[in-house]
Amino acid sequence: KFINGTKMKQKIIICGAGRVGLSITEHLSNEGFDITVIDSNVEAIQKVTELYDVQGVLGLASFPNILEDAGIQDADMIIAVTQSDEINIAACQIAKSIFSTPTMIIRIRSKQYLNPKYSDFLLKSLGVNRIISPEDEVATAIVNQWRTPGAFDVAEFARNSVTMLGVSCKNDCPILDTPLRNLISLFPGLTVTVMAIIRGNKLIVPRGGEDIILSGDRVYLACPTNQIHRTLTAFGHLETTAEKVTISGAGAIGIRVAEEIHKLSPETNLTILELNREVARHAAETLEYATVIHGDSLDPEIITEARLGQGETYIAATNNDEVNILSSLLAKRSGASHTVALINLPVFIPLFNSLDLEGVVSPPNLTASSILQEVRSGQIEHVHSIIEEFGDIISFEALKSSSIIGKPLKDLRLPKDVTLGAIVKKDDEILSPRGDTIIEAGDMVVMFVPIKSMKKVEELLSVNLDFF
Repeated sequence: KFINGTKMKQKIIICGAGRVGLSITEHLSNEGFDITVIDSNVEAIQKVTELYDVQGVLGLASFPNILEDAGIQDADMIIAVTQSDEINIAACQIAKSIFSTPTMIIRIRSKQYLNPKYSDFLLKSLGVNRIISPEDEVATAIVNQWRTPGAFDVAEFARNSVTMLGVSCKNDCPILDTPLRNLISLFPGLTVTVMAIIRGNKLIVPRGGEDIILSGDRVYLACPTNQIHRTLTAFGHLETTAEKVTISGAGAIGIRVAEEIHKLSPETNLTILELNREVARHAAETLEYATVIHGDSLDPEIITEARLGQGETYIAATNNDEVNILSSLLAKRSGASHTVALINLPVFIPLFNSLDLEGVVSPPNLTASSILQEVRSGQIEHVHSIIEEFGDIISFEALKSSSIIGKPLKDLRLPKDVTLGAIVKKDDEILSPRGDTIIEAGDMVVMFVPIKSMKKVEELLSVNLDFF
Protein backbone atom coordinates (compact mmCIF):
# COMPACT_ATOMS: atom_id res chain seq x y z
CA LYS A 1 0.00 0.00 0.00
CA PHE A 2 1.45 3.35 -1.02
CA ILE A 3 0.32 6.88 -0.15
CA ASN A 4 1.99 9.78 -2.00
CA GLY A 5 4.70 7.38 -3.14
CA THR A 6 5.50 6.21 0.39
CA LYS A 7 5.03 2.57 1.40
CA MET A 8 2.73 2.34 4.41
CA LYS A 9 2.71 -0.29 7.13
CA GLN A 10 0.21 -3.06 6.53
CA LYS A 11 -2.63 -2.69 9.03
CA ILE A 12 -3.90 -5.84 10.73
CA ILE A 13 -6.73 -6.14 13.24
CA ILE A 14 -6.50 -9.09 15.63
CA CYS A 15 -9.74 -10.08 17.35
CA GLY A 16 -8.89 -11.85 20.59
CA ALA A 17 -6.02 -11.27 23.06
CA GLY A 18 -5.84 -14.81 24.40
CA ARG A 19 -2.75 -17.02 24.10
CA VAL A 20 -3.05 -17.33 20.31
CA GLY A 21 -3.76 -13.62 19.85
CA LEU A 22 -0.77 -12.71 22.03
CA SER A 23 1.56 -15.01 20.09
CA ILE A 24 0.46 -13.58 16.73
CA THR A 25 0.74 -10.04 18.08
CA GLU A 26 4.29 -10.66 19.31
CA HIS A 27 5.44 -11.97 15.93
CA LEU A 28 3.77 -9.37 13.74
CA SER A 29 4.45 -6.31 15.90
CA ASN A 30 8.17 -7.18 15.86
CA GLU A 31 8.01 -7.31 12.07
CA GLY A 32 6.72 -3.76 11.77
CA PHE A 33 3.04 -4.31 11.05
CA ASP A 34 0.48 -1.79 12.29
CA ILE A 35 -1.48 -3.91 14.79
CA THR A 36 -4.74 -3.21 16.63
CA VAL A 37 -6.06 -5.82 19.08
CA ILE A 38 -9.71 -6.12 20.11
CA ASP A 39 -10.81 -7.98 23.25
CA SER A 40 -13.74 -7.71 25.67
CA ASN A 41 -11.50 -8.31 28.69
CA VAL A 42 -9.93 -5.19 30.26
CA GLU A 43 -6.94 -7.09 31.69
CA ALA A 44 -6.22 -8.78 28.34
CA ILE A 45 -6.16 -5.44 26.51
CA GLN A 46 -3.99 -3.90 29.20
CA LYS A 47 -1.53 -6.80 28.98
CA VAL A 48 -1.15 -6.80 25.20
CA THR A 49 -0.67 -3.03 24.98
CA GLU A 50 1.91 -3.07 27.78
CA LEU A 51 3.90 -5.90 26.20
CA TYR A 52 3.86 -4.75 22.58
CA ASP A 53 3.75 -1.56 20.52
CA VAL A 54 0.14 -2.03 19.42
CA GLN A 55 -3.22 -0.32 19.80
CA GLY A 56 -5.91 -1.90 22.00
CA VAL A 57 -9.69 -1.59 21.71
CA LEU A 58 -12.01 -2.84 24.46
CA GLY A 59 -15.24 -4.48 23.30
CA LEU A 60 -16.83 -7.31 21.34
CA ALA A 61 -15.26 -7.80 17.92
CA SER A 62 -18.69 -8.70 16.49
CA PHE A 63 -19.96 -5.13 17.02
CA PRO A 64 -19.54 -2.87 13.95
CA ASN A 65 -18.77 0.20 16.06
CA ILE A 66 -15.97 -1.66 17.89
CA LEU A 67 -14.45 -2.76 14.59
CA GLU A 68 -14.74 0.81 13.36
CA ASP A 69 -13.01 2.10 16.50
CA ALA A 70 -10.19 -0.34 15.70
CA GLY A 71 -9.83 1.14 12.23
CA ILE A 72 -11.35 -1.68 10.19
CA GLN A 73 -12.16 0.77 7.40
CA ASP A 74 -8.41 1.07 6.66
CA ALA A 75 -7.37 -2.48 7.56
CA ASP A 76 -5.68 -4.84 5.11
CA MET A 77 -6.46 -7.94 7.13
CA ILE A 78 -8.58 -9.16 10.03
CA ILE A 79 -7.55 -12.19 12.11
CA ALA A 80 -10.43 -13.50 14.24
CA VAL A 81 -9.16 -15.75 17.06
CA THR A 82 -11.51 -15.10 19.98
CA GLN A 83 -12.75 -18.05 22.04
CA SER A 84 -16.17 -17.82 20.33
CA ASP A 85 -16.73 -19.24 16.84
CA GLU A 86 -19.85 -17.09 16.51
CA ILE A 87 -18.00 -13.86 17.34
CA ASN A 88 -15.24 -14.79 14.89
CA ILE A 89 -17.76 -15.47 12.12
CA ALA A 90 -19.74 -12.30 12.82
CA ALA A 91 -16.58 -10.15 12.91
CA CYS A 92 -15.49 -11.45 9.51
CA GLN A 93 -18.97 -11.07 8.03
CA ILE A 94 -19.17 -7.43 9.16
CA ALA A 95 -15.60 -6.73 8.03
CA LYS A 96 -16.40 -8.05 4.56
CA SER A 97 -19.95 -6.83 3.97
CA ILE A 98 -19.71 -3.38 5.56
CA PHE A 99 -16.04 -2.45 5.38
CA SER A 100 -14.82 -4.57 2.42
CA THR A 101 -11.76 -5.83 4.30
CA PRO A 102 -9.54 -7.56 1.69
CA THR A 103 -8.19 -10.50 3.71
CA MET A 104 -9.75 -12.53 6.53
CA ILE A 105 -8.40 -15.41 8.63
CA ILE A 106 -10.72 -17.12 11.09
CA ARG A 107 -10.28 -19.71 13.82
CA ILE A 108 -13.12 -22.22 14.09
CA ARG A 109 -13.34 -24.85 16.82
CA SER A 110 -16.76 -26.45 16.38
CA LYS A 111 -16.81 -29.56 14.21
CA GLN A 112 -20.28 -28.61 12.99
CA TYR A 113 -18.98 -25.43 11.34
CA LEU A 114 -16.08 -27.39 9.86
CA ASN A 115 -18.37 -29.70 7.92
CA PRO A 116 -17.37 -29.05 4.27
CA LYS A 117 -21.01 -28.29 3.48
CA TYR A 118 -20.85 -25.27 5.82
CA SER A 119 -17.16 -24.37 5.73
CA ASP A 120 -17.46 -23.85 1.97
CA PHE A 121 -20.06 -21.17 2.75
CA LEU A 122 -17.59 -19.40 5.04
CA LEU A 123 -14.88 -19.52 2.43
CA LYS A 124 -16.99 -18.52 -0.56
CA SER A 125 -19.96 -16.48 0.65
CA LEU A 126 -18.14 -14.61 3.42
CA GLY A 127 -14.92 -14.44 1.49
CA VAL A 128 -12.81 -15.93 4.30
CA ASN A 129 -9.29 -16.62 3.01
CA ARG A 130 -8.35 -19.29 5.53
CA ILE A 131 -10.14 -21.31 8.21
CA ILE A 132 -7.86 -22.49 11.02
CA SER A 133 -9.07 -25.57 12.90
CA PRO A 134 -6.98 -25.98 16.09
CA GLU A 135 -8.37 -29.40 16.95
CA ASP A 136 -7.47 -30.89 13.57
CA GLU A 137 -3.97 -29.43 13.63
CA VAL A 138 -3.34 -30.48 17.23
CA ALA A 139 -4.56 -34.01 16.53
CA THR A 140 -2.23 -34.24 13.51
CA ALA A 141 0.73 -33.03 15.61
CA ILE A 142 0.01 -35.60 18.33
CA VAL A 143 -0.23 -38.43 15.80
CA ASN A 144 3.07 -37.32 14.24
CA GLN A 145 4.71 -37.61 17.65
CA TRP A 146 3.22 -41.06 18.18
CA ARG A 147 4.77 -42.07 14.85
CA THR A 148 8.10 -40.44 15.80
CA PRO A 149 8.51 -41.32 19.50
CA GLY A 150 12.11 -40.13 19.80
CA ALA A 151 11.17 -36.50 19.09
CA PHE A 152 9.30 -33.97 21.23
CA ASP A 153 8.42 -31.81 18.21
CA VAL A 154 7.94 -32.74 14.54
CA ALA A 155 7.15 -30.70 11.41
CA GLU A 156 7.63 -31.22 7.68
CA PHE A 157 9.00 -28.71 5.17
CA ALA A 158 10.00 -28.36 1.51
CA ARG A 159 7.14 -30.43 0.11
CA ASN A 160 7.56 -32.93 2.97
CA SER A 161 11.10 -33.84 1.88
CA VAL A 162 12.71 -32.28 4.99
CA THR A 163 11.60 -32.93 8.57
CA MET A 164 12.35 -30.78 11.58
CA LEU A 165 12.85 -32.80 14.74
CA GLY A 166 12.94 -31.50 18.29
CA VAL A 167 15.17 -33.95 20.20
CA SER A 168 16.03 -34.16 23.89
CA CYS A 169 19.67 -35.13 24.46
CA LYS A 170 20.17 -37.35 27.48
CA ASN A 171 23.20 -38.94 29.14
CA ASP A 172 23.24 -41.77 26.57
CA CYS A 173 23.34 -39.41 23.56
CA PRO A 174 26.33 -40.60 21.45
CA ILE A 175 27.41 -37.10 20.42
CA LEU A 176 27.60 -35.33 23.78
CA ASP A 177 30.59 -32.95 24.09
CA THR A 178 31.35 -33.44 20.38
CA PRO A 179 31.73 -30.40 18.08
CA LEU A 180 28.83 -30.35 15.64
CA ARG A 181 31.22 -30.16 12.67
CA ASN A 182 32.22 -33.76 13.47
CA LEU A 183 28.71 -35.09 12.73
CA ILE A 184 29.69 -35.63 9.10
CA SER A 185 32.66 -37.87 9.93
CA LEU A 186 30.84 -39.70 12.73
CA PHE A 187 27.81 -40.51 10.57
CA PRO A 188 28.82 -40.66 6.89
CA GLY A 189 25.91 -40.07 4.54
CA LEU A 190 23.73 -38.53 7.25
CA THR A 191 22.38 -35.18 6.08
CA VAL A 192 21.50 -33.43 9.34
CA THR A 193 21.92 -29.85 10.56
CA VAL A 194 21.38 -28.57 14.10
CA MET A 195 19.53 -25.26 13.80
CA ALA A 196 19.00 -24.33 17.45
CA ILE A 197 19.90 -25.57 20.92
CA ILE A 198 17.77 -24.79 23.97
CA ARG A 199 19.86 -25.05 27.14
CA GLY A 200 17.69 -24.32 30.16
CA ASN A 201 15.94 -21.08 29.21
CA LYS A 202 18.72 -19.96 26.85
CA LEU A 203 18.75 -20.11 23.05
CA ILE A 204 22.05 -21.13 21.45
CA VAL A 205 22.38 -20.70 17.68
CA PRO A 206 25.23 -22.91 16.36
CA ARG A 207 27.85 -21.03 14.35
CA GLY A 208 30.91 -22.49 12.65
CA GLY A 209 30.49 -26.05 13.90
CA GLU A 210 32.37 -25.54 17.17
CA ASP A 211 29.31 -25.72 19.43
CA ILE A 212 28.81 -28.89 21.46
CA ILE A 213 25.70 -30.60 22.80
CA LEU A 214 25.36 -31.21 26.54
CA SER A 215 23.14 -33.61 28.44
CA GLY A 216 19.76 -31.96 29.01
CA ASP A 217 19.88 -29.87 25.83
CA ARG A 218 16.80 -29.68 23.62
CA VAL A 219 17.91 -29.58 20.00
CA TYR A 220 16.04 -28.54 16.87
CA LEU A 221 17.49 -30.11 13.73
CA ALA A 222 16.65 -30.62 10.07
CA CYS A 223 17.09 -33.90 8.20
CA PRO A 224 15.73 -35.59 5.07
CA THR A 225 12.38 -37.18 5.85
CA ASN A 226 13.73 -40.55 4.75
CA GLN A 227 16.54 -40.28 7.33
CA ILE A 228 14.40 -39.68 10.41
CA HIS A 229 15.12 -43.07 12.01
CA ARG A 230 18.87 -42.85 11.43
CA THR A 231 18.97 -39.27 12.72
CA LEU A 232 17.15 -40.16 15.92
CA THR A 233 19.49 -43.11 16.43
CA ALA A 234 22.50 -40.79 16.05
CA PHE A 235 21.08 -38.68 18.90
CA GLY A 236 20.51 -41.72 21.14
CA HIS A 237 16.83 -42.38 20.46
CA LEU A 238 15.94 -45.98 19.56
CA GLU A 239 12.22 -45.82 20.33
CA THR A 240 9.73 -47.51 18.00
CA THR A 241 6.10 -46.63 17.26
CA ALA A 242 3.89 -48.15 19.95
CA GLU A 243 1.34 -50.82 19.09
CA LYS A 244 -0.71 -49.94 22.18
CA VAL A 245 -1.84 -46.37 22.83
CA THR A 246 -3.75 -44.99 25.82
CA ILE A 247 -5.42 -41.59 25.41
CA SER A 248 -6.55 -39.53 28.37
CA GLY A 249 -9.45 -37.28 27.41
CA ALA A 250 -12.28 -38.15 25.03
CA GLY A 251 -13.00 -34.61 23.90
CA ALA A 252 -12.73 -33.40 20.31
CA ILE A 253 -8.94 -33.79 20.20
CA GLY A 254 -8.84 -37.19 21.90
CA ILE A 255 -11.49 -38.55 19.52
CA ARG A 256 -9.71 -37.20 16.45
CA VAL A 257 -6.37 -38.63 17.60
CA ALA A 258 -7.95 -42.07 18.08
CA GLU A 259 -9.63 -41.91 14.68
CA GLU A 260 -6.42 -40.93 12.92
CA ILE A 261 -4.31 -43.60 14.65
CA HIS A 262 -6.90 -46.25 13.78
CA LYS A 263 -6.96 -45.08 10.17
CA LEU A 264 -3.16 -45.27 9.90
CA SER A 265 -2.78 -48.47 11.92
CA PRO A 266 -5.99 -50.49 12.43
CA GLU A 267 -4.10 -53.13 14.42
CA THR A 268 -3.04 -50.63 17.11
CA ASN A 269 -4.66 -51.35 20.48
CA LEU A 270 -6.48 -48.18 21.64
CA THR A 271 -7.66 -47.38 25.17
CA ILE A 272 -9.48 -44.15 26.09
CA LEU A 273 -9.69 -42.73 29.64
CA GLU A 274 -12.45 -40.19 30.33
CA LEU A 275 -13.62 -38.68 33.62
CA ASN A 276 -17.03 -37.49 32.40
CA ARG A 277 -19.53 -40.36 32.17
CA GLU A 278 -21.56 -38.92 29.28
CA VAL A 279 -18.45 -38.05 27.29
CA ALA A 280 -17.12 -41.56 27.91
CA ARG A 281 -20.40 -43.06 26.69
CA HIS A 282 -20.27 -40.95 23.53
CA ALA A 283 -16.66 -42.05 22.91
CA ALA A 284 -17.61 -45.71 23.33
CA GLU A 285 -20.37 -45.28 20.73
CA THR A 286 -18.11 -43.37 18.34
CA LEU A 287 -14.99 -45.52 18.67
CA GLU A 288 -16.24 -49.09 18.45
CA TYR A 289 -12.68 -50.35 17.95
CA ALA A 290 -11.36 -48.81 21.21
CA THR A 291 -11.66 -49.72 24.87
CA VAL A 292 -13.20 -46.82 26.79
CA ILE A 293 -12.69 -46.59 30.55
CA HIS A 294 -14.72 -44.15 32.63
CA GLY A 295 -12.48 -42.81 35.37
CA ASP A 296 -9.85 -40.32 36.51
CA SER A 297 -6.48 -40.54 34.74
CA LEU A 298 -4.88 -39.39 38.01
CA ASP A 299 -6.26 -42.46 39.80
CA PRO A 300 -3.54 -45.16 39.97
CA GLU A 301 -6.23 -47.86 39.83
CA ILE A 302 -7.52 -46.48 36.51
CA ILE A 303 -3.97 -46.41 35.12
CA THR A 304 -3.57 -50.03 36.28
CA GLU A 305 -6.85 -50.96 34.58
CA ALA A 306 -5.55 -49.42 31.35
CA ARG A 307 -2.61 -51.88 31.59
CA LEU A 308 0.06 -49.45 30.52
CA GLY A 309 3.29 -51.29 29.86
CA GLN A 310 6.76 -51.13 28.35
CA GLY A 311 6.82 -49.95 24.75
CA GLU A 312 3.42 -48.25 24.98
CA THR A 313 2.46 -44.63 24.34
CA TYR A 314 0.37 -42.50 26.70
CA ILE A 315 -1.29 -39.40 25.22
CA ALA A 316 -2.60 -36.79 27.66
CA ALA A 317 -5.21 -34.80 25.73
CA THR A 318 -7.48 -33.31 28.39
CA ASN A 319 -8.11 -29.55 28.54
CA ASN A 320 -6.18 -29.25 31.82
CA ASP A 321 -2.40 -28.74 31.62
CA GLU A 322 -1.77 -29.85 35.20
CA VAL A 323 -3.73 -33.08 34.72
CA ASN A 324 -1.85 -33.79 31.51
CA ILE A 325 1.54 -33.34 33.19
CA LEU A 326 0.72 -35.34 36.33
CA SER A 327 -1.02 -38.17 34.49
CA SER A 328 1.96 -38.43 32.10
CA LEU A 329 4.26 -38.84 35.10
CA LEU A 330 1.93 -41.48 36.55
CA ALA A 331 1.84 -43.29 33.20
CA LYS A 332 5.66 -43.31 33.05
CA ARG A 333 5.85 -44.73 36.54
CA SER A 334 3.36 -47.40 35.52
CA GLY A 335 5.50 -48.51 32.60
CA ALA A 336 4.70 -46.36 29.56
CA SER A 337 7.77 -45.81 27.39
CA HIS A 338 6.56 -42.70 25.59
CA THR A 339 4.27 -39.83 26.56
CA VAL A 340 2.75 -36.98 24.58
CA ALA A 341 1.02 -34.18 26.48
CA LEU A 342 -1.15 -31.29 25.40
CA ILE A 343 0.14 -28.08 27.01
CA ASN A 344 -1.44 -24.65 26.54
CA LEU A 345 0.60 -22.56 28.99
CA PRO A 346 4.22 -21.90 27.89
CA VAL A 347 5.38 -21.77 31.52
CA PHE A 348 4.93 -25.56 31.82
CA ILE A 349 6.93 -26.52 28.72
CA PRO A 350 10.44 -26.30 30.30
CA LEU A 351 9.29 -28.81 32.93
CA PHE A 352 9.20 -31.65 30.44
CA ASN A 353 12.93 -32.07 30.05
CA SER A 354 13.56 -31.97 33.81
CA LEU A 355 10.72 -34.46 34.45
CA ASP A 356 12.03 -36.90 31.81
CA LEU A 357 8.84 -36.65 29.76
CA GLU A 358 8.94 -36.80 25.99
CA GLY A 359 6.47 -35.22 23.58
CA VAL A 360 4.64 -31.96 24.08
CA VAL A 361 2.12 -30.28 21.78
CA SER A 362 1.19 -26.61 22.17
CA PRO A 363 -2.18 -25.71 20.60
CA PRO A 364 -1.53 -21.92 20.74
CA ASN A 365 1.80 -22.37 18.94
CA LEU A 366 0.29 -24.55 16.23
CA THR A 367 -2.58 -22.15 15.61
CA ALA A 368 -0.26 -19.14 15.56
CA SER A 369 2.05 -20.93 13.09
CA SER A 370 -0.83 -21.59 10.69
CA ILE A 371 -1.99 -17.98 10.84
CA LEU A 372 1.52 -16.59 10.43
CA GLN A 373 1.99 -18.78 7.38
CA GLU A 374 -1.13 -17.25 5.83
CA VAL A 375 -0.09 -13.70 6.72
CA ARG A 376 3.33 -14.25 5.16
CA SER A 377 1.94 -15.91 2.05
CA GLY A 378 4.42 -14.66 -0.58
CA GLN A 379 7.04 -17.35 -1.21
CA ILE A 380 6.75 -18.86 2.29
CA GLU A 381 5.85 -22.54 2.07
CA HIS A 382 5.54 -23.40 5.76
CA VAL A 383 5.99 -21.78 9.18
CA HIS A 384 6.44 -23.65 12.45
CA SER A 385 6.88 -21.81 15.75
CA ILE A 386 9.10 -23.82 18.08
CA ILE A 387 7.41 -24.62 21.35
CA GLU A 388 9.80 -22.55 23.51
CA GLU A 389 8.66 -19.51 21.46
CA PHE A 390 12.21 -18.38 20.64
CA GLY A 391 11.44 -18.16 16.93
CA ASP A 392 10.11 -19.83 13.78
CA ILE A 393 11.36 -22.45 11.39
CA ILE A 394 10.34 -21.47 7.87
CA SER A 395 10.73 -22.86 4.38
CA PHE A 396 10.65 -20.76 1.23
CA GLU A 397 11.62 -20.78 -2.43
CA ALA A 398 14.71 -18.70 -3.22
CA LEU A 399 13.89 -15.95 -5.71
CA LYS A 400 16.09 -14.61 -8.50
CA SER A 401 15.87 -11.16 -6.88
CA SER A 402 17.26 -12.40 -3.57
CA SER A 403 20.71 -11.22 -2.49
CA ILE A 404 21.55 -14.77 -1.32
CA ILE A 405 21.53 -16.21 -4.86
CA GLY A 406 24.87 -17.26 -6.37
CA LYS A 407 27.03 -16.51 -3.32
CA PRO A 408 28.73 -18.92 -0.89
CA LEU A 409 26.86 -18.95 2.41
CA LYS A 410 29.98 -17.75 4.23
CA ASP A 411 29.79 -14.49 2.24
CA LEU A 412 26.14 -13.75 3.04
CA ARG A 413 25.13 -11.14 5.57
CA LEU A 414 22.54 -13.20 7.38
CA PRO A 415 21.84 -12.19 11.00
CA LYS A 416 24.07 -14.12 13.40
CA ASP A 417 21.07 -15.70 15.13
CA VAL A 418 19.71 -17.20 11.88
CA THR A 419 20.65 -20.73 10.80
CA LEU A 420 19.99 -22.66 7.61
CA GLY A 421 18.79 -26.21 8.17
CA ALA A 422 18.56 -27.63 4.65
CA ILE A 423 18.61 -26.69 0.98
CA VAL A 424 16.53 -28.73 -1.47
CA LYS A 425 17.72 -28.42 -5.07
CA LYS A 426 15.49 -28.58 -8.14
CA ASP A 427 16.44 -32.24 -8.67
CA ASP A 428 15.30 -32.95 -5.06
CA GLU A 429 18.86 -33.36 -3.78
CA ILE A 430 18.98 -32.31 -0.11
CA LEU A 431 22.07 -30.49 1.14
CA SER A 432 23.26 -29.69 4.64
CA PRO A 433 24.29 -26.02 4.35
CA ARG A 434 28.05 -25.43 4.59
CA GLY A 435 30.18 -22.31 4.17
CA ASP A 436 30.84 -22.94 0.50
CA THR A 437 27.25 -23.97 -0.36
CA ILE A 438 25.63 -21.80 -3.03
CA ILE A 439 21.86 -21.23 -3.20
CA GLU A 440 20.34 -21.04 -6.65
CA ALA A 441 17.03 -19.58 -7.79
CA GLY A 442 14.27 -22.14 -7.31
CA ASP A 443 15.96 -23.92 -4.39
CA MET A 444 13.82 -24.60 -1.32
CA VAL A 445 15.46 -23.35 1.87
CA VAL A 446 14.67 -24.40 5.45
CA MET A 447 15.77 -21.86 8.05
CA PHE A 448 15.48 -21.05 11.77
CA VAL A 449 14.69 -17.37 12.39
CA PRO A 450 14.29 -15.75 15.83
CA ILE A 451 11.28 -13.45 16.04
CA LYS A 452 13.36 -10.28 16.23
CA SER A 453 15.26 -11.13 13.03
CA MET A 454 12.27 -11.92 10.81
CA LYS A 455 12.08 -8.45 9.25
CA LYS A 456 15.80 -8.48 8.44
CA VAL A 457 15.45 -11.90 6.80
CA GLU A 458 12.59 -10.56 4.67
CA GLU A 459 14.81 -7.77 3.39
CA LEU A 460 17.84 -9.95 2.69
CA LEU A 461 15.99 -12.75 0.95
CA SER A 462 13.63 -10.53 -1.05
CA VAL A 463 10.92 -12.87 0.21
CA ASN A 464 7.53 -11.25 0.45
CA LEU A 465 6.48 -12.02 4.01
CA ASP A 466 3.54 -9.63 3.68
CA PHE A 467 0.21 -10.76 2.31
CA PHE A 468 0.50 -8.88 -0.99
